[in-house]
Amino acid sequence: MKKLYFLVVLIAFSVVSNGCSIKAIALNSVGDALSGTGTVFTSDNDPDLVRDALPFSLKLYESVLDGAPEHKGLILSTAKAFTMYAYAFLQMEADTIDKQDYEKAKYLRARAFKLYLRGRDYALKGLELNHQGFNELLKKDYKAAIALTNKEDVPLLYWAGSSWVAALTTDKGNMQMVQESTIGAALVGRVLELDETYDDGSAHDFFISWDGSRSESMGGSEKRAREHFKKAIEINKGKKVSTYLSLAAISQGKQDLKEFKELIDKALAIEVDKYPESRLSNIIFQRRAKFMMDNINDFFLIDETETK
Repeated sequence: MKKLYFLVVLIAFSVVSNGCSIKAIALNSVGDALSGTGTVFTSDNDPDLVRDALPFSLKLYESVLDGAPEHKGLILSTAKAFTMYAYAFLQMEADTIDKQDYEKAKYLRARAFKLYLRGRDYALKGLELNHQGFNELLKKDYKAAIALTNKEDVPLLYWAGSSWVAALTTDKGNMQMVQESTIGAALVGRVLELDETYDDGSAHDFFISWDGSRSESMGGSEKRAREHFKKAIEINKGKKVSTYLSLAAISQGKQDLKEFKELIDKALAIEVDKYPESRLSNIIFQRRAKFMMDNINDFFLIDETETK
């Protein structure tokens, strides 16, 4: 409670202050407080509460960054928050209502697309602060730009790359995004080189989908995707629902109902309260898993008796 009161006082002070240096100090202090919230969101057990709270938080982050544009911690937090909101609360809803309300689903995906790119741009801004000229070089020679990065850049690399590629999933006909997705994947690939354990192996999770969703002629590989799955499970000890759902998408593509069910069962068996740091995402992905099982006939060409 004291921290919240302190934060509110700092925000008010930064708004009314006439001294630029004093205002900058206040805003940077606010940035420290906001970027240091830790697991306030990720450990929550009420996704709907987080969904309602995030829009205000996002605009608060941006308001503080407007006055403290080089606050690296807040830049990272903002990139993560925009990406999380776009995926968990816009794109996933669009996927569940596609058949009932296509127009709303289309609207939600359009919103998600813009917010993914906003999250990407914040992460790229952070990389630019760490390496002057990074973004310009990224446009000309992305491999050379990525080679400049180091372990300190891992969080920014992951969120820049994953949000970039996620934007493509909301607008698959966007040829510019198709071309740029290679850069996004390369950014996440750099995470594997620098610290594959980051965020419980999230980069391996990313490549389960990236390699598994593309044909071999397009550079994909089911074998590599399954290797990433094994590595992700090894790192996160099987505590992330999203890892099982990533491989389940490959099972769906192969119409392997047996494996699909096994993976969904494992995802639903995870005790979310046992891993508080991942509670929110696990609850959200378990909702997704239940939706997939409840609508299994939309994913598989099977007789009704096979779903039992």
